[in-house]
Parts: sequence; structure tokens; C-alpha cells
Amino acid sequence: MEKQITDVIIHTSKHLDDQQFTELAEVVHKNEGVISFSRNANAPQCLMLVYNAGKNQARNILRSVTGAGVKAQLVGI
Repeated sequence: MEKQITDVIIHTSKHLDDQQFTELAEVVHKNEGVISFSRNANAPQCLMLVYNAGKNQARNILRSVTGAGVKAQLVGI
């Protein structure tokens, strides 16, 4: 498949502490095509996901986030 690098913001309903974010990042990185998953200290509820859209879709990765018990939604930019 072709590389189609894109990014999306995942907004969580609550602030995740460091341990929760680390555990969630492990879940997210199990998804095919995920390149990076990070958060900004100034906006900790906004998580940046960079992934290869040729290998996966944002909604599938979001399902892994919500499946891990985190209430979240995709934010369009």
C-alpha cells in the first residue's frame, strides 16, 4: 500500500496522568500504520496521532482508544 502520512487530534474527556497515557500509547502503537502518538503539556486532553492512512483509518485507531476505557473523540482540523 501507498504511504499516506496524516495526523489527527484525539480529544479525551478527562486528563490522563502519565501512567494512563503511557498505557494508552502502548495500545495505540499496536495498531498498524501508527507512526507516533503524543500529547502537548499545554493541552493534555488533545492527543496527536500520526499514522499511515494507507494502512489504517483514524476511526479504527479511535476504537482502540475507547476500547481501552478512555472516553474520546476525533477532532477535525
